[in-house]
Amino acid sequence: MKRAPVIQKSSPSSTSAPAAAPAAPMVDSLIARVGAMAKGNTIVLPVCGRNVKFTLETVPGAQVEKSTRVWSGNERVQELLTEEALDDLIPSFLLSGQQNPAFGRQLSDIIEVADGSRRRMTAILTSSDYRVLVGDLDDEQMDALCTLGNDYRPTSAYERGRRYALRLENEFSNNISALAEAEGISRKVITRCMNTAKLPYDVISLFSHPGELSARSGEQLFKAFEGKESLLVEKAHTLKASRKNGLLYESDDIIQELNAALLKQDEPPREPTVKKDFRPGATAQYKGNKVLFSLDRTKVPQSLIEELEELLSKPEL
Repeated sequence: MKRAPVIQKSSPSSTSAPAAAPAAPMVDSLIARVGAMAKGNTIVLPVCGRNVKFTLETVPGAQVEKSTRVWSGNERVQELLTEEALDDLIPSFLLSGQQNPAFGRQLSDIIEVADGSRRRMTAILTSSDYRVLVGDLDDEQMDALCTLGNDYRPTSAYERGRRYALRLENEFSNNISALAEAEGISRKVITRCMNTAKLPYDVISLFSHPGELSARSGEQLFKAFEGKESLLVEKAHTLKASRKNGLLYESDDIIQELNAALLKQDEPPREPTVKKDFRPGATAQYKGNKVLFSLDRTKVPQSLIEELEELLSKPEL
């Protein structure tokens, strides 16, 4: 993980981390250190500059969904954690179980997870035991662990945009410049992410992982279909049906297909051509404001042709 100290290896029982260490341990060092830990073993780690004693808990696979939940401050959209989105974790869980423990706190009979929602869903999908380091954490520390975990495995523009929109309204009185300064990124990036977050969920769920849709592409889709959301959702449903029938779409293909629906919708509708047969050799085609008469001289009397010519030559017409 970024901005993390290297923890010296020692026995898996209670150990204090350096007081000057940043918020949370580096993943590789933590894996090495807790590899031999068993349920009930403890470790002390600094979170937000304060040492926290963590106890390793192991939740049986069949109980993970009911005995744990993801902290509400975690920005990952849990509904998007599908088998496709977790294909980097599922094989290792099936082969050797969870190697890197999650972090959370105990609330009554529920473990609330700060960092480790992807591992939690993988444990549910594979019926694997879920390992969580449980400590006495406040909301600030829970948020710090979430942030660190998201730095290690970045969230998508869609998910970040949802968080930016909430912060903008609840913390910054819709002052996007203040939010940009607090987040340490540009106004443009924040705006792009928030526009991406305005896309219908049906569109985001088309991608194997929401991170496949960049903020730039997401904003372009949002602006292109602004006011035409129903068309976008309709096309998304069509693509989902095609995928169920075995068609595979890369992220670029999805974006291209969605934009194609807009181009098709913008094309002027083709007016049908209506044909009338008045008699053998005399027909007319009607298309829009035009009428095309066709007369076969071998079948239509010359007198009829002259009569029509005379009628069309009258100045009052």
